[in-house]
Amino acid sequence: MNLTKVCLLLCSILIIVMYFNMAFYDRWLKTKALSENNSMFDQMQNLDVDFRNHYRFGATYSFDKDVQRTLAGKPNVTLLMPNNAYMKSMNVTSLDMQEPAVFYYFTGINSVWASSPNVEKANWAIYAGKTGVRVMQIKSKGQLDSLILIYKKFAN
Repeated sequence: MNLTKVCLLLCSILIIVMYFNMAFYDRWLKTKALSENNSMFDQMQNLDVDFRNHYRFGATYSFDKDVQRTLAGKPNVTLLMPNNAYMKSMNVTSLDMQEPAVFYYFTGINSVWASSPNVEKANWAIYAGKTGVRVMQIKSKGQLDSLILIYKKFAN
């Protein structure tokens, strides 16, 4: 009986070691779980969910919260979001634009990409220009169409 338990333990350890020796999972282990920037002790001392999200997701989460504060109280907001290729072309490298579902999870604001089927409902947009990244209201169909055209140039 004890020999079976020892064999099962050794097999389990061997499987776990083989699993984390694969390149993808090894990279995940080193960048996420064992990262110096992801200290479990810092997070244990700050149990606030907002602090942890800022700690884990950095500038992207902070930007999402800024957009949420900007659009607070505005009725029926649907936000047109650019993709990362557009942001990089505008020299915005410190900010990653996540997909609309993740943005909704963090902020509760509906958002769409230029390639989304319901893009015509967008009435606000994130725009990166020479003055920086800003949230602007879409006031006409022509303005929406020009933004969609610009964003679709950078679509995958």
